[in-house]
Amino acid sequence: MSKSDDNTTATIYLLDEPKAIEKKIKRAQTDSENSVHYDKENKPGISNLIEIFSALTDQTHEQVEAAYAGKGYGAFKKDVADAIISTLEPIQQRYRQLVTDPNGRSCLDQGLPAHAKASVTYEKAAKAMGLYRK
Repeated sequence: MSKSDDNTTATIYLLDEPKAIEKKIKRAQTDSENSVHYDKENKPGISNLIEIFSALTDQTHEQVEAAYAGKGYGAFKKDVADAIISTLEPIQQRYRQLVTDPNGRSCLDQGLPAHAKASVTYEKAAKAMGLYRK
C-alpha cells in the first residue's frame, strides 16, 4: 500500500467503500511464505500491512506476529481490512452528513481556497526536500 504509487489499487482513500478496501487489502503484495512476520528488508509487503495494522490497533509488531502465528495471510488481511474500515467509518459518516446538509456543503466549499493555498505551500516544501514529482 503506497500513497506515492501511481496504481490506485495500491492506495486506500478516506472515502473508499468497504468492499473496495477489502479488495485492495486482499490484493496487497505479499510473498509466498504465508507467514505474518515483520521483516522490512525481506518481506516489505507483509511488513507494510503489519505497520498499518499496528497503527490502527495499538499493537506492537511482535504482538501482531504472535496473534497471527500459524494463521497465514488470509486471516490477517481480512483483519487488516476490517481495522481500516472501522477506522474510516466515522470519517466517512461525517463526510456524508456534511455533503448532504446544505450548511455542511457550504462549509466544505469554503475550504477550497484554503486547499489551493496549502497545495502551493506543500509543493514548495516538497521541492525543497527533493520529494516533489510532477
